[in-house]
Amino acid sequence: MFTKTKANVPVSKIAKFLGIKFIGRDFNIKGVTSLDSLKDSHLLFFTEMINLTFNLKEKKKFKFSNLKKYSNVLMITDKENASKIPCLKFLSKNPRLDFEKVLNHFFVKKIKPTIHPTAVVEKGVILGNNIGIGAHSFIEKGVKIGNNTNILHNVIITGKVTIGSDCVIKSNSTIGSEGFGFTRDGKKNFHFPHIGGILIGDRVWLGSNVSIEKGSLETTIINDDVVVDDLVQIGHNVKIGRSSQITAGCVISGRAVIEEGCWLAPNATIDNAVNIGRNALIGMGSVVRKDVSENMIVAGNPAKELRKKK
Repeated sequence: MFTKTKANVPVSKIAKFLGIKFIGRDFNIKGVTSLDSLKDSHLLFFTEMINLTFNLKEKKKFKFSNLKKYSNVLMITDKENASKIPCLKFLSKNPRLDFEKVLNHFFVKKIKPTIHPTAVVEKGVILGNNIGIGAHSFIEKGVKIGNNTNILHNVIITGKVTIGSDCVIKSNSTIGSEGFGFTRDGKKNFHFPHIGGILIGDRVWLGSNVSIEKGSLETTIINDDVVVDDLVQIGHNVKIGRSSQITAGCVISGRAVIEEGCWLAPNATIDNAVNIGRNALIGMGSVVRKDVSENMIVAGNPAKELRKKK
């Protein structure tokens, strides 16, 4: 998806890109790095804030004095940490975001999407412009995919699935699998046939080994700007609201509703038909068995309300 580019970017050019007034000795930045692997003539960032919306903070402690051993280092940071950082620094309200903008603009380039010769795209699939489909992926007839969407390797998409524009679907994911619905008939399991569909909005990111089940009778819906990490299970008829983030290992059971702007921490489990209100945060490893109010932070097994987000 991305590849590093050779760069030699003046600090003054980075400042101009970020809209920062820069006066001082100019020098060139050759690449990006982190506090764990410092290098001369490189750009890095630091902020204690991992997530501004939920006030999540970095727990690891860093030894900033190590920066004195290196020359021509540029740090993007916030005013709260500026005094303890002994190198040239640009102050930012959101250092992570500004670092990402600089990284994307100067130090990486996107790999041009192509359709791999081993990919199977059945007759009747509707593809937008500038689509990427990786090796050994299978797209069944009836699927619709918008512009600039990139599907990586070994992805299976079947059934009545509509995917928007500017999406990313990482390798080994399955979209449109049969839902898990069984009723006992004596000694046998009688399967509930799932005949619904899946609707995925624009700018959605789906990680590797994600499974999304089609609706039983209606539609499983993932709205615009949702991001889903690796190893996530999304059950039938689930609805995920715009701009929510679902991190690694989460299980969202059938008919659950995750409203707009929610954050599900790693390995959270949401029970059948539970409603998670807008901007709620579900803590790591939580098991949520009942509805959660908007702006609420919950954690535990079973999950309990901790506090309301300010």
